[in-house]
Amino acid sequence: MKKISTTILLALLLLNPSVLHAQSKELAQRIQKIIDRPEFRHALFGIEFYSLDSHKVLYSLNADKLFTPGSTTKLLTEGTALSLLGADYRFHTRVYQTGRIDADGVLDGDLILVASGDPNLSGRVREDGTLAFANEDHSYDGDPNTRAVPGDPLLVIRELAQQIAAKGIKKVRGNVIVDATMFREGARELGTGVVMSPIVVNDNIIDVIVSPGNKEGAPITFKSSPVTSYVTFVNRATTGKADSESDIHFVANQPNSQGLQNVTIAGKFPAGQAPILFKYVVPAPSRFAEVLLTEALRDKGITVETLPGSRNLPQVSA
Repeated sequence: MKKISTTILLALLLLNPSVLHAQSKELAQRIQKIIDRPEFRHALFGIEFYSLDSHKVLYSLNADKLFTPGSTTKLLTEGTALSLLGADYRFHTRVYQTGRIDADGVLDGDLILVASGDPNLSGRVREDGTLAFANEDHSYDGDPNTRAVPGDPLLVIRELAQQIAAKGIKKVRGNVIVDATMFREGARELGTGVVMSPIVVNDNIIDVIVSPGNKEGAPITFKSSPVTSYVTFVNRATTGKADSESDIHFVANQPNSQGLQNVTIAGKFPAGQAPILFKYVVPAPSRFAEVLLTEALRDKGITVETLPGSRNLPQVSA
């Protein structure tokens, strides 16, 4: 059996150190009960509790051993962000104009959305301002338990478009630009393969829900969300045998001069299988956001008339 090495790095920012001191023996016993579980018989643990108040180690186990930390490094990142920014910090995604708006509502210039690193311009935003997260959502696709994020994936983009319309802009004679220079876009998150960028719309994913055709060999059916001209899906996937494994994948073709994607859905999907969500990872999040904002502006009645030689976006119907 393959040996699994498990690292647990716990930054107990929210626990009371005095309680941990008083109950250190009980804490060690509780930890040992977890370690002794049968499912962890091949695991190796490295644990350390460190008090930021007393600057002392409250508990440790194999603290001097080397581990591959994996996703637990997020604790350090999140703890640092909370410490530097504060729990009440709010990201602000601003849109600027480069020209004047005339009496007819025509902007002679560009609209520039400056990406601020907001981690979720998506449908995760609840009415109370909190964000909705689940253990298994669309970032981890290809599993029957995977679900898309509830709500409109373009909720925030549509709100930005509404705010722009409220400024009296009826026509943009220029470009819609996303300034994503806060940090370099392009590296992929190792767990999901999603492209990291200062702009993150719908987690930089397009959801593709795949269903089998009516018989073996028939084309599969699919629905994508959000529907956008940024990507055109060409369906080449077929329905496989009922007892077969799903093998749906995306084959990217050369993008056109506008930076728009043409993607082939390939592979097989088992007959009789319930629909499964697959993700198309957006290769250029900043261009993705430019297209989505342009389309949202058009939905609000704002005409976008790009200048000669500039990128022009085709119309798209939902």
